[in-house]
Amino acid sequence: MRTPRAGLARASARLWESLWEGLWGRLWVWLLLPWLLVLAVAVIEVTGGLHGRVAHAGSLLTPAPALAAVRGRPRDVLAVSAAALALGLATSFEPVTAETDTSATALVALVVVSAAGLVAAAVRRRREGQLVRIRQVAEAAQLALLSPVPRRTDGLRLAARYSAAESDTLIGGDLYEVVVRPDRTRLIIGDVRGKGLPAIRTAAAVLGAFREAAQYEPALTTVAGRCSRAVERCAREAAGGAGPDAAAEAEELFVTAALVEIEGGRLRVVDLGHPPPLLLTAGGCEPLAVDPLPPLGLVHGFTAGWDDERGLTVHTRWRPGDRLLLHTDGIDEARDGRGRFFPLAETLRELRGVPTERLPDELLDAVARHTGGRLRDDAAVVAVEFSAAGEAAGEAVGEAVTGAEEGR
Repeated sequence: MRTPRAGLARASARLWESLWEGLWGRLWVWLLLPWLLVLAVAVIEVTGGLHGRVAHAGSLLTPAPALAAVRGRPRDVLAVSAAALALGLATSFEPVTAETDTSATALVALVVVSAAGLVAAAVRRRREGQLVRIRQVAEAAQLALLSPVPRRTDGLRLAARYSAAESDTLIGGDLYEVVVRPDRTRLIIGDVRGKGLPAIRTAAAVLGAFREAAQYEPALTTVAGRCSRAVERCAREAAGGAGPDAAAEAEELFVTAALVEIEGGRLRVVDLGHPPPLLLTAGGCEPLAVDPLPPLGLVHGFTAGWDDERGLTVHTRWRPGDRLLLHTDGIDEARDGRGRFFPLAETLRELRGVPTERLPDELLDAVARHTGGRLRDDAAVVAVEFSAAGEAAGEAVGEAVTGAEEGR
């Protein structure tokens, strides 16, 4: 049973969290704080002078350059330091006493903190620039692998977006692809374990296998088998590399993935250790029920059975206006400053009225707000909307197949 005290505690916690994430994370707060400190010291000294006494508040100026260095540029630290030193000097011209000796010590400390703050701000700015460049390189390398998703196909509207992690980690291996055939559309979304060039090579191998197999293989499970064998080849190549850890790394190389085939009003899904696709309908948001298989590259004993339909899940609840959302774990495993996961289902319900072409952008923006603007893992999103034209096309294909079977 909820008590008023418990409700007040939760409200207080939410208020403090909102203040911390929404206020203290803003640049202008850290730029304003040191100036407020300098102003406060000036007011104390002037007030003391008007009453015929010396306040000796100069020691309070010492933290000002350090506060400016937290988020400010070197020029901001320099401006605060100059103002603090000027104020400290202006209030220290007095006969030599124990108090003035203390003021001199405070001035020396202020000079030292100012110099350290300038160096810290310069190093931090250079580091931030490096992180921005790393993120740009990561996105460029990843997008070089990812083909543009068609905005429209027969009866479908599609949109996709990839965002690299905002950190100094190596490039990740998130991937997605859409292959359009005359009678159906096939999609894949996946996440390579690990970072760096091995992840990029594996992602490229999976995408190449999918693009080829999705065009010609009749069964979606066979397409998944081709992708899995591509990962196995990458693992064998990695095992033959130099270094004592090459074999161990090869054994841990795998790709979680979800493959989807859309044929009119019918959805076929093969899930390989990946977050299941989400079906967005007028009634809400729910994950598709799937029969999960091990990730690509870890199904060695099952490879011979890829040509049958084990692991394939078929859904027929796909209706015009419904949308399918595929995503990597950089979305649902994103955490805020208190360690709470991103509320994906709740957010998607709030974004129900957003057009499909804007849905991936809006979703990633919501993730950025939840995490305070920092993605700790790469994230990829693909959204697909089914239209009435797609339902009509699917019925036509079904009638053609039925007629062909009757003719035989």
